[in-house]
Amino acid sequence: MKHTDLIVQHLSTVQAKSVLVIGDVMLDKYVMGAVQRISPEAPIPVLSHSQTSQATGGAANVARNLAQLGCQVSLVGCVGQDPVASELFNVLSHIPQLSFCPVSCADRRTTVKTRYLSSGQQMLRVDSETTEQITTQQAEQIVSQAKTLIEQAEVLVLSDYAKGCLFTDINHRLIKLAQANDVPVIVDPKSHNFSDYQGATMLTPNLAELSRASGQALYELDEIEAAARAQMKQYGIKQMLVTLSARGMLLVEGDEVLHLPAYPCDVYDVSGAGDTVIALMTSAKLTGLADTLGMHLANLGASLVVAKTGTASLTPGELIVATDADAVDTMLATTQAQISRWRDKGKTIGFTNGCFDLLHPGHIHLLSQAAAHCDHLIVGLNSDASVKRLKGSNRPIQPEQDRARSLAALPYVSAVVLFSDDTPQTLIEALSPDILVKGGDYVAEDVVGYEHVTSTGGQVIIIDTLPGHSTTGFLKTGSLKLY
Repeated sequence: MKHTDLIVQHLSTVQAKSVLVIGDVMLDKYVMGAVQRISPEAPIPVLSHSQTSQATGGAANVARNLAQLGCQVSLVGCVGQDPVASELFNVLSHIPQLSFCPVSCADRRTTVKTRYLSSGQQMLRVDSETTEQITTQQAEQIVSQAKTLIEQAEVLVLSDYAKGCLFTDINHRLIKLAQANDVPVIVDPKSHNFSDYQGATMLTPNLAELSRASGQALYELDEIEAAARAQMKQYGIKQMLVTLSARGMLLVEGDEVLHLPAYPCDVYDVSGAGDTVIALMTSAKLTGLADTLGMHLANLGASLVVAKTGTASLTPGELIVATDADAVDTMLATTQAQISRWRDKGKTIGFTNGCFDLLHPGHIHLLSQAAAHCDHLIVGLNSDASVKRLKGSNRPIQPEQDRARSLAALPYVSAVVLFSDDTPQTLIEALSPDILVKGGDYVAEDVVGYEHVTSTGGQVIIIDTLPGHSTTGFLKTGSLKLY
């Protein structure tokens, strides 16, 4: 099976897998504008403010990345009793399949990083935070939450940003708890002493973090490998994935080592790229995807998020297209001929339709459920012109061929046909499916194509949608939220 097929299968299989993320949660704010003059009060630029945005940061961004892939995520972290905590709650509440279980700390501030940008370039970052170690009582609350949530988790992620939530004792307790439940532990480390993560399944340090932990100025790949092996042997760590910025990443495990160069890409903002890497490596653990392929996926994902503004996440559709999925024949005549051959073999034909712009977990749920009702599922895909009329001038995000490629790559989609009308009525009449599937709160008789399908002996099936998932929602939470 090709790498592309394995990754597509992985992105389908990871849906609804359960993950527990514990660590330093934070809010990222972006104050945007343009600098056109210098202040008369001091030799500093004056930022003419145009908009403000906010996004998840730290462990919250790892959780968001996993949820946007389709995982069921429980997030545990410390917040203060302040307005920033309320803002973070609000952002997280709009992310489907993510449950936030905060530890409220009256003596701490909720971490917020505020970045000031002019024409997309950062000018200044202001951090408001408490970095002292949390109290014993607060640590006990985290461990108590973990003991309950670990029973459902298939992987534990520790996201350490050195803000005081994770420290030696609590790390050891959480790792032992996971080991007792046969749950792998993946750690994004910040401590200068990797003994804090003794017994972890995988560490994902960047080069600077590994250099500090090993007490060496590392650069050459063989030096990096040797330092990683020394740390792994000393602290019982099974795997180490070292991110090397523009040089890609290096995976060390047992006697094996693999280096993947970074994908060529336009780097716009590296904020949160490490969060995407650990999320995608976690997803590989969830489905049993080979670590080498997980590394390939993480490397690919990192190249996509650094081209976005601010801390960002990805949809399965973006990843599928980036894997160089094959081009798709979306002509009606081609599919009609194929349907004729399938019907000669007594196969049932199903049909559903939509824009499928940035294929997300809600789409995957609908398509997999629809395919269960037929032998071959045909997807009617709105053309770019049709999407623009229906959704607005800024849509689609992905062009029609990319949307078709991501759909056709799914194992339960047999064919994709483009249509340019506002409704699929004409296409349904041309294909005459046995099963017409619609997702959402519909009455069967109101579905476009109902009369034609039922008049030819077919049936219309309504499938419940996955709550909270929509492309519009992703554009608000998967990238910067503007207000």
